[in-house]
Amino acid sequence: MTRYMAEMLEKATLVQVVSEYERQYFDGEVLSRSESVEGIDGYRGILEYLGSTGSSRRNYRHYATRRRIASILDDSAFYLTDGRSWNDKYDRERFNPRDSSFKRFGICFSAMTSESIAMWMLYGGIDGNGAMINFDKGTLRAAMLAPEYECGYFDHGRFCPVGVLDASDMELRLMDVLYFGGGDGDGKMSIGRVGESGRTRIAREALRGIEPIAKHKSWSYEVEVRLVAAVSKSVLGDEGSKIEAIRIPLKLSGDFRRRRVFDSPVSDGSGGNLDSELHGMVEWDLCSGCGWRVGEGLHAPSA
Repeated sequence: MTRYMAEMLEKATLVQVVSEYERQYFDGEVLSRSESVEGIDGYRGILEYLGSTGSSRRNYRHYATRRRIASILDDSAFYLTDGRSWNDKYDRERFNPRDSSFKRFGICFSAMTSESIAMWMLYGGIDGNGAMINFDKGTLRAAMLAPEYECGYFDHGRFCPVGVLDASDMELRLMDVLYFGGGDGDGKMSIGRVGESGRTRIAREALRGIEPIAKHKSWSYEVEVRLVAAVSKSVLGDEGSKIEAIRIPLKLSGDFRRRRVFDSPVSDGSGGNLDSELHGMVEWDLCSGCGWRVGEGLHAPSA
């Protein structure tokens, strides 16, 4: 990153970093020196900006089935995945564009200040009996300081390591997600970040360059923050296509479960975690009386 970009980011707004990116995107001379937008300062400026805002959130809520939450606690680890099983088709197909020189792996959190019924219903399991970890900033930052990380793939739910990545071979960033929408006849789209009043507009063509960090505004209620690892495809080598996940070890304090883990508001009470803030206030039937029971092989969408 140039000195100019570093100085600008100290007090930049989203409007400024997006405008600078767009200017460089349409600067033929700048792009001619790079194989993709990943090599221009404007793109890296957006990443740094979203990393700055994403790492300053107060909540990092991860909603999942009770089984998945239990595995995170028991193994003291979670996994960044390449997005192939994410529930947003647009996001799933664009998180790792083919022309990128990097392969990305991520895990999704919600930065909402209070619990969300929608998040419980989407990610807590079809029986509604899931759980949620509200990670603290310190735990995530500590996880980002490991000297190396295992990478591999899943076989029937079991993680199979392929190798080890040195921390210096990956960019690990806790970052906000941008939301776009509202296109009209002038070829421009609205783009913004939840929690920032200023929105800006960006040309559709330029938006294509930042699709791995942007989602449609219909998902903005999630207030999504991601922990993302970007690894050069040259580092992954021939194993790159096989590697679908990176294991992130966690250092969890002895009272972490007591302070940070919550059962669904419609939990059966056997989870042993904290009561949801919404406990006793909601009820839902996700399959309209279909009689689904735990263990019948259905799974909630991943994120």
